[in-house]
Amino acid sequence: MYSERPEGFYTDDFMFDVMGIEELPSALYQYTSLDSLRNILASRTLRFARLDTVNDPEEAMASDVALAASSVFVSCWSGAEAEQIPMWSMYGQNFSGVRLRLPSNMFVGRKEPMIFEKGGALITAESPHSINRKSPAMSTNSCAIIGPNKIYYSDDPAYRIRPLVYRHAGTAHFYPYDLGMVKGTLWSYEQEWRFKIAALNFEAQFPDDEYFNKVTLDLEKYPVEARDLFIPLAPSAINELEVMIGPKADSATCREVERILAEHAPSAKLTRSRIQIR
Repeated sequence: MYSERPEGFYTDDFMFDVMGIEELPSALYQYTSLDSLRNILASRTLRFARLDTVNDPEEAMASDVALAASSVFVSCWSGAEAEQIPMWSMYGQNFSGVRLRLPSNMFVGRKEPMIFEKGGALITAESPHSINRKSPAMSTNSCAIIGPNKIYYSDDPAYRIRPLVYRHAGTAHFYPYDLGMVKGTLWSYEQEWRFKIAALNFEAQFPDDEYFNKVTLDLEKYPVEARDLFIPLAPSAINELEVMIGPKADSATCREVERILAEHAPSAKLTRSRIQIR
């Protein structure tokens, strides 16, 4: 059985020529809750959520693999230095949470991201992670973190629903480069940059046999077991943390943020939102 080789669109040329990305950001921003801040700093890890659990149910659809979104974990950030009112509202605990600023090479080892021909940027962390699936499906062990890469916003199905598998001469090749890199244009205000971790390795080669087709590709019968991954942050990156308190945060919230930082990140810089809102 033969199939056309998937031509992944998310390449270095696409990033430069179509998306206008001249360089990767040195820092990224995340709007989140007080509880999330506490959990990140207490555990010194960053949570990656499985893509089928995020707020856009149309993300990461594939034309040839059902439930493909369940095979990808993501950590979502904004590249915008200026405050974003919609982000405060949607993710920043209704203007009462916090915004984090961390260097883009935040993971243990502080490796700089490198841009490759296919799939965009990639970081090799010094801490391996494992993704387990229901037996007899194979689990994955890796140090690779894809990103940070900027989301491409499009409503075109040609970008949004991609083939992942190429079959040739009894071998199946898995190409998930584009998976999880497109969102509808209604989400473009987020200016999102994303790290992602995949349960199946990029360009992995498999025998095109019954096991591959009825086990490896069956994410419903043999699902990815975890809903989250927790990836260690470098202590030196936490030392560079900047935390902004939301425009509607009350005095009790401000005191709690100060307490959390004093306990877990005493070198962090603390500021207050400049937005005036009732």
